[in-house]
Amino acid sequence: MTAPLKLHLCQEDPPQFRKVLAGCESSVFGLENTIKNLVKLARSSVELASEYTAKQLQFAEELGNFAKQQPESIIKTVLSNSINDEVFHSKNSHMYDMFIEPLEAFAKNEIIPLKEVKKNVERSCNEADTALSRYMSKRPKDSMIADASIEVAYTRREFHHRYIDYVVKINELEAKKKFEFMEYILALMFTESSFYHQGYDIMKDLEPHMKDDYFKRTSYNDDVAQSQVLKEKLLNEARESYNPTRTPKDPTDYKIIKPDDTSTSATKSGYLFMKGNQRVIQSWTRKYFTISDEHLYYCSRNGKGTNDDEHTSISLRVCHIKPMLNNSDRRFCFEIISPNRTYVLQAENQEELDDWINCLQAAATNAIYADQKPNSERNLQEVSQEDMDNEFNLNKQMTNEETQLSKQSISKIRELPGNDICVDCKTKDPQWASTNFGTLLCIECSGIHRSLGVHVSKVKSLQLDKWEPESIEVMLKLGNIKANQIYEAKLAVDDERLVNCFSWERADREKFIIDKYVQKEFIIRNDDNEDSVTINLIFWKAMSNCDLFEAIKSLSLGADVDWKNEQENSTTALHQAILRSDDVAVEFLLLWSCDINEIDNNGRSALHHAAATDNARLLLTLLKRQANIHLKDRNGKIPVDIAVEKQNVQAVTALRLFQFERQLTRSEFSIFGVDEALSSVSKPYNRNVAKPSSLDLRLGRLNQTLTTRSAPATPPSSSRPLLYMEDHDDLMSRSSVELVLPSTTANENDGDLANLAGSEFPSLSNLKTSKYEQIQQNNDYRQLEQDNDKNYEK
Repeated sequence: MTAPLKLHLCQEDPPQFRKVLAGCESSVFGLENTIKNLVKLARSSVELASEYTAKQLQFAEELGNFAKQQPESIIKTVLSNSINDEVFHSKNSHMYDMFIEPLEAFAKNEIIPLKEVKKNVERSCNEADTALSRYMSKRPKDSMIADASIEVAYTRREFHHRYIDYVVKINELEAKKKFEFMEYILALMFTESSFYHQGYDIMKDLEPHMKDDYFKRTSYNDDVAQSQVLKEKLLNEARESYNPTRTPKDPTDYKIIKPDDTSTSATKSGYLFMKGNQRVIQSWTRKYFTISDEHLYYCSRNGKGTNDDEHTSISLRVCHIKPMLNNSDRRFCFEIISPNRTYVLQAENQEELDDWINCLQAAATNAIYADQKPNSERNLQEVSQEDMDNEFNLNKQMTNEETQLSKQSISKIRELPGNDICVDCKTKDPQWASTNFGTLLCIECSGIHRSLGVHVSKVKSLQLDKWEPESIEVMLKLGNIKANQIYEAKLAVDDERLVNCFSWERADREKFIIDKYVQKEFIIRNDDNEDSVTINLIFWKAMSNCDLFEAIKSLSLGADVDWKNEQENSTTALHQAILRSDDVAVEFLLLWSCDINEIDNNGRSALHHAAATDNARLLLTLLKRQANIHLKDRNGKIPVDIAVEKQNVQAVTALRLFQFERQLTRSEFSIFGVDEALSSVSKPYNRNVAKPSSLDLRLGRLNQTLTTRSAPATPPSSSRPLLYMEDHDDLMSRSSVELVLPSTTANENDGDLANLAGSEFPSLSNLKTSKYEQIQQNNDYRQLEQDNDKNYEK
């Protein structure tokens, strides 16, 4: 038996209750069609039974004629007892009296009037919502507030009374459907039992069920009486809550979870008005909000979120909740400031406002404290690199030394002059950064910067995100003071627009940031109105000297980040940065969304130049940014051809491994050593560029080891570095990529590297099955290499 609807939810009217009510309505109103079909079929059954009776009587008469020819025939006795016109007539009459007419009366007297009651409830609901909207839209000093509150109280009372009466009738009808409807069925069955004496045993089995139904009917009568008492109690308790201007009660104390206490949490649910995020036409919609753990969920009254299939959630862990003290448009408003958006919500009165703010602040604090448990504390700056493994599989787990270096670098960024406050609103202790401007931001300004788009500002967290060394260098070369010397050049320190800027409202803060970075209203432009060529040339020269301050100043004046210097072979600033292996300049240009596939007069792109300089780190950086590996220059050469021509082994290995990576599944990387090779060819960032790469050191140690072992290929001469040995086939056979190359003669060695670069890698099936013994031998070399690595470290 389905549980009855809970009357106390009629006042709050949550979406879940509406869903359950809608299901009950569908069940009740669907019963009407069921009754109509049953009545129609029953009438047809009676008509067919009448016709069947007539035929049976004809059949009995014929049997009677036969019985007259047989004295003392048993047939006559049987026919006289069983075949009787009165019996058939009684059956049909009972069908009408006990089944058809009661069902028609049930549908007419119970279900059809309920539809009219539903219309009245919906009309009262709309009137209550309309009255509440008019009341909530009143300004604080509006003289009609009292009248509007009376109207709200009246419409709410009418809606509540009608709503609770409607729910009571639904419960009653659900019960009647289970009991009275069953009684009609039982009456029909009793009629059939009296006509068909053979079904007596079947009907006897129904006696326990009938007794059970009797006891349930008795229990239902008791529930109806209790429901009436509960209805009166709920109406009396809810009388004070109808008026939105009711006197606030004492504020509720909310417990904040400490690191050693996780047994409690703040929860609350109810309706609030939410301001739309439109900039031109402002709209307010009523949503149902629920605080659960560290999230705030909201949806419309029908239970649907923004995606029509789930509730929309806000993570309170990274939000700031505060009341709006100077809001002249609406009363009882507060803000929830997240990194992506600021939500403006309105409660009905001061009591609800304080209650919501306390609950939200308690939930946010609980979420922060909940993570501080014994044996589970984790430093956000020591997150493993394996958690951020990208599609190129280039990153390995950070060592403790690197983690400490990252911490020190972030500290140096904070220690720059002016970086102790937000670059826009001057709030202290900013925790976010705009990497392309090289500035630090507070959480509220970072949300506005994100809304501008990554083409304007690229936002990262100082604590939650991973920082590459090049990005840190960009931040160290700029800073808040240098950025404001450009973007706030027209503003004085005591400018009225900067007075109390840390307490700006969301709209004021957003307008200032748009004027500053998008409209560029506070930039000082030169009086001589330099043309675009001059500005672009200044930018190009600034990047040649890695002067990021002058470069960003030129960009603010309209310089083109992809401008080509015709006097320098039409190379861009990115081309020049790669040619001189300037990692910081390359990172800065990529942050400003330069065209990575732009070409010079020779048709060469940035990837061509990186291959020519044998800088594997820059190669992999460009490949990670979707650089075109198949782009040809004027001579028809792709980047790998340039690397082969210049005998740049690391560049060849990086480019071919990148292509080979596309042929492997993730599980096969460890088998063929692609992960190891990709990390080996990527040189660690070093400002002095004097330290040899990890591949050079590994190959050098392997070369020393191989001099004491026999190998299938001739060992290189000890007087020359292994990286430049003539037998490139031997070099490739000992590299971390286990490729099986055909053997060559001494005079063909110079072409082996070109064959490796120009030919496609063998298919995986051939690669897995060819020359197993040689692969096994190379694995032995690798094990020996690892052992020597350990000795080398000691």
